[in-house]
Amino acid sequence: MIRVTIEMVPKGDESRKRHLGTAIIANDGTGARGRGNYNVRLSRRGSPDSTWKTARITSFRRLQHGAYDLLLLALAATVGQRFLKSENRDK
Repeated sequence: MIRVTIEMVPKGDESRKRHLGTAIIANDGTGARGRGNYNVRLSRRGSPDSTWKTARITSFRRLQHGAYDLLLLALAATVGQRFLKSENRDK
């Protein structure tokens, strides 16, 4: 499992940090040696244990690509289209 936590730390003061979101990417065990299948779960600000968005990544080439590539695919699958649609509306 990969867990990515996003926090805001105002002026570097850890005592004031705030949770902005968490991404959980978990291998579901159904892939092959070179290709993995993953379930993705995102949480929202202040609610790290609550699910906001989910997705599935299939046939990820884990021997050729790394954790950042998997994170990019997870974000594209969950919030990528929403962001691209809003960017096009602003033009």
